[in-house]
Amino acid sequence: MNGIFWGLCGAVLIGGSDCIARVTSQRVSMSVLFLIIMGLSLTVLSLWLGVTANWPPWNLRAWSASAVSGLLNLVALYFLYCALARGPVAVASPAASTFTVLLVGLNVVFGESWSWLQIVAMLVVFAGVAALAVPSKADAHNSEQYDAAWLRTTALFGLAAAATVAFRMFLAQEAGAEIGAMHALYLNRVFAVLGAVVLVAVCLLRSQQLSWPTGSLKHLVIVQAVLETGALGVFLIGSANGGRVGATIGFSAFAAATAVFAWIWLGERIGWQRGICIAVISLGVLLAIAGNPMEGR
Repeated sequence: MNGIFWGLCGAVLIGGSDCIARVTSQRVSMSVLFLIIMGLSLTVLSLWLGVTANWPPWNLRAWSASAVSGLLNLVALYFLYCALARGPVAVASPAASTFTVLLVGLNVVFGESWSWLQIVAMLVVFAGVAALAVPSKADAHNSEQYDAAWLRTTALFGLAAAATVAFRMFLAQEAGAEIGAMHALYLNRVFAVLGAVVLVAVCLLRSQQLSWPTGSLKHLVIVQAVLETGALGVFLIGSANGGRVGATIGFSAFAAATAVFAWIWLGERIGWQRGICIAVISLGVLLAIAGNPMEGR
């Protein structure tokens, strides 16, 4: 059950981060947002590892996986933030959460423990998040109006994020299996920051105008960075010791978490249809707990 628990914790954290990204991605340049979020988390992690004198050991497999994972992190965030900036959040985030189908499949192919009930749970969660992305009557009462074409484009950005996230998280899990969750997270951030620096440098060389956070936006970006880093950290912790599939299914509940945060903070109505979808997702997580192999028990 440990994998499921940590996955759910990650879902709550990333749900809060995505909700904040709905605001920050509209007002801050993507490259700047990447640099700040990854840079802040890298600074905190560097201080912690420096104090504990516990730097990542050299491991070619882990470092290579982390390098690709870190760069894919930026690509995934680009697609996700584009979807969130367009809105509504209750469409963008569920579309992105469909990464679970591919990620669970990758883990099963590479020999991770699983059960048939977990596969059923995965399908239930996938059905729930797919239905959550269908336009509902609640959309007509939100402050912004969206037509079908707009919603389809938002969903496509979310699906592009899902495909990238699946490979990014699989590689992060591979690195974590070699050198531990904390070291894998740290290396992921190192290479993500390097990629963000290159992006900002390219924009400056092209004389593109960059929007930096000011005023209250600075605080929002900091909170976003903390939540995003914490989400990946607890996901990797849950993935350790054979808990990859359980952590993945638990983490997939972030679509429901984001919808709830958007309702509370942004005033986006959920409606009874999406309320049912959230209940279906919760049922899928419960099935995953019931069918979880004997990991961490």
